Amino acid sequence: MEQQNDLIAALATAQAVSAIALVRLSGKGASAVVEKLMKLKSGALTGRKRAVGDLAGIDYLVAISWALGKSYTGEEMVDLMCHGSPGTAARVLEVLEKNGARLAAPGEFTRRAWLNGRLSSLDVLTLSARYSTGGQKVKSSDLSEELSELTSELEGFIEFNEDHEVSDGSQITILLQSMKRRAKNLADTVRSTEILPRIFIMGPINAGKSTLFNRLNGKETVVVSSKPGTTRDGATRIVPLSGRYVEISDSAGCGGVELDSEAYALQERSLKSPDRIVWLDPYCYPPPVKLTENHEVLKCCSLADKAPAECKPGWLPVSSVSGLGVDKVIDFILTADLESPSWRLERMTSLLEEAISAAGSDDIALVAEIVSDVLREANMPQRYGDAVERALERFCVGK
Repeated sequence: MEQQNDLIAALATAQAVSAIALVRLSGKGASAVVEKLMKLKSGALTGRKRAVGDLAGIDYLVAISWALGKSYTGEEMVDLMCHGSPGTAARVLEVLEKNGARLAAPGEFTRRAWLNGRLSSLDVLTLSARYSTGGQKVKSSDLSEELSELTSELEGFIEFNEDHEVSDGSQITILLQSMKRRAKNLADTVRSTEILPRIFIMGPINAGKSTLFNRLNGKETVVVSSKPGTTRDGATRIVPLSGRYVEISDSAGCGGVELDSEAYALQERSLKSPDRIVWLDPYCYPPPVKLTENHEVLKCCSLADKAPAECKPGWLPVSSVSGLGVDKVIDFILTADLESPSWRLERMTSLLEEAISAAGSDDIALVAEIVSDVLREANMPQRYGDAVERALERFCVGK
């Protein structure tokens, strides 16, 4: 397990009056810091231990320590349970900061758990879905375990096939069909849990950005006005579209002055490479080159119901009022990138379908070759990176 040299601390319960509040401390030296503040003997919190006492005169609390490799993060970690007043927890955090800790970033505890192998990429995606879906039911099966079992079956199939112990096409077909069903079930589950790339609706002032945002959100969320500069601090919502959850942001229009210009520049600086852009312009003026060079951009000839200008080749005519082109905007939003978990699992499902077809023709050599491709797809966890990073951004500081 990796042991981080810096200590992170956060309130792991809600900032509200309650019976108990929990402050979490993780990283190298976590136990020693709490031992010092509680005036305990050195080593009193080494490993999985518990101590009850006063912490720096702030509160009489319970400290529970976790050994390296056994905690949520996989690091040395201490949970401090104090009385549940926001002021008490805030003072505990303050004294921890004075003794070498820093406040954790959103999702940082889970990020460390992921980096240390305590959670798989699919585990992180499933956890994120519980936050993103607002408490709606999410399939809770252990995805990493299912994928591991599927991989083992694939490895066994290749081994048996190379030894010519499996030669009956019908038996092979039954096995492959079982694998395909499991891969498809995994794909369906991951599709409902993974966080898609962020979508930014951008374009010049009065191009219909807020109207499209409201239509995609299913209700009027932001003010729509013909007055320039109405949108400066763009709204952001996680929106369910066709069973997927996507983060969509309205944005200030480009071409404005003073505050409008500053708001648009701030929006541009906040963009990350995986983010996608729906660019609206009723006159089909091209978006800034730096956007098209660094992001996937869907160019939309907006306000098409008013037809202010002829739509140019390569532009999608869109009207948020009549609905023209909105379905194609949604298709763009929901397109899984080639690095996403669902894309890979869907590719595995497709490959297994090809293997079933080859088994039906008794082409065992081709079956083994295709299954090898499936196995390679299953053994490339690094390709989950962007999806996991987007998921971690959804967590609170104490998770």
